[in-house]
Amino acid sequence: MAKLGAPARRALESAGIRTLEQLAARSEKDLLALHGFGPATLPALRKELKAVGLQFTTPTKPMRELPKKPTSTDEYLKELPAEQRKALERLRKQILAAVPSTEEHFAYGVPAFRYNGHPLVYMGASKNHCGLYGSVPPGFKEALKGFKMGKGSIQFTPEKPIPADVLKDLLRAKAAEIEVRWPVRINRTR
Repeated sequence: MAKLGAPARRALESAGIRTLEQLAARSEKDLLALHGFGPATLPALRKELKAVGLQFTTPTKPMRELPKKPTSTDEYLKELPAEQRKALERLRKQILAAVPSTEEHFAYGVPAFRYNGHPLVYMGASKNHCGLYGSVPPGFKEALKGFKMGKGSIQFTPEKPIPADVLKDLLRAKAAEIEVRWPVRINRTR
């Protein structure tokens, strides 16, 4: 495996794959899921495995039988554990109520919301938390003090959701930012 490019080699090493036997225990699909590992690397690895009488394992299910990724908010929510589903359903209702002309859509694999045709926020769930994604307007840092925040995310749990009044103010502030940045023009015909 020394002939591999550095990103592919690092990807294999970080996955604990250091021998051809360990490599043969994985499927090509598993390898392509590794960060830094691309399809151009597979032919060289197939050749190396074949030289020692090995081959990649095959996935347990054919691709057509693998679960499909959700394509709508309802499908996304249906796949979540009950507590996270309830938390995101509540968040969904709060978002739609806070900014009434908000439209739902599904983008980047998560439920999303648009205001005047522009992204307002996204919501999602991971193993240990739920999240509200999108830039946080200035002035909300203190109100969100007990929550883990990133540059464009607020993490919360079903047990400790974002307070309704803070969420409402935050969403309205984001909507106001959109109105300032992209004013709605009314076409008047005479």
